[in-house]
Parts: sequence; structure tokens; C-alpha cells
Amino acid sequence: GVGQSLCTTFDYVWDRFTSRLQGLDDAEYLWQPVDGCWSIRRDADGIWRLDGVGEDPDPAPITTIAWRVGHIAATALGGFANWMFGDGALTAADLSVPGEASEVPGFCAENYTVWRDGIGAIGEDRWWEPLGPKWGPYADSNSVDLVLLVLDEVVHHGAEVGLLRDLYLRRDRLS
Repeated sequence: GVGQSLCTTFDYVWDRFTSRLQGLDDAEYLWQPVDGCWSIRRDADGIWRLDGVGEDPDPAPITTIAWRVGHIAATALGGFANWMFGDGALTAADLSVPGEASEVPGFCAENYTVWRDGIGAIGEDRWWEPLGPKWGPYADSNSVDLVLLVLDEVVHHGAEVGLLRDLYLRRDRLS
């Protein structure tokens, strides 16, 4: 069914993304290729948070690998999983991200597992039902639409992580 096809696609995309994270260290994780990057920063309570939550500047700033990992795992996977399969109480302000590269694999796996298990358990009828008013701009969308949106986020931002890793390896040649 729909769920199995989407899970198969997600698994392929996820494996590609996480393979690009192998060998990541703190310097690369937090590397800012240009001034003014959005990254992650500790808040007053010492919790690592994403820069720019709730902002939509034009043009969008360049972001660090840390920001992209947080956006993919915490916002797209963890956030939408909480709204689709959990209590729906998670807000952008609640999201925290790993402050060190060594924490990234576990953080990503935890959020992916919740998302993957959730979409794997959606019944065939539910895939096509409107999400409803609590989803705001996505109210008229169905679960297929939302899962494809999340897939696009993982593909798009995962590719950016790959590019940032390629640039980091060649940073001495950047002008």
C-alpha cells in the first residue's frame, strides 16, 4: 500500500542522508562558510536551539550543517511526528538539537524511528483524509501530502548537508 511505498522511499533517502554524516566532527558540524550563517546556539538555559525559528528572511541565510541536521531531524521528522502520531503539543520553541557532532547519529535515529514507525502504521483509509483545522495551512492536505512534504525536506536539506561537507573538505581553496 501507500504506507509501505513511502516507507521504502524514506528508508532509501534516510540511508543516503545518514551515510553523508559519517565522520562528522564538531568543527565541521558548526562550520560557518560565510558570515551571518544561521547555526545552533545555547539559550539562557544551556539548551542548543536553532537560529531563526519563526523567521522567514529574504534571502534566506546560509545555514550550518548543525542547523540543517536540526531542521531535518527535530523540525521535519520529530515535529511532524509529534503532530501526526503524538499528542501534538510540541512547538518550534520546544525543539532542541545536539550541540556536538557525536550526538548527531543517535538524535537522527531517534527522530527518524518515531517518524518511520508512525507512517508505517497509518491505515490505508487515513492516508486520504484531510488533516484538519489544527494543521493550519495544511488543514485541507492529507497524510500523503504531508509525508511527501517531509520527504522533500529530508531530500532537499540532506543534499545541502552533503554539499556543505564537500565544501568543508575544500575550504582551503574557497575564495
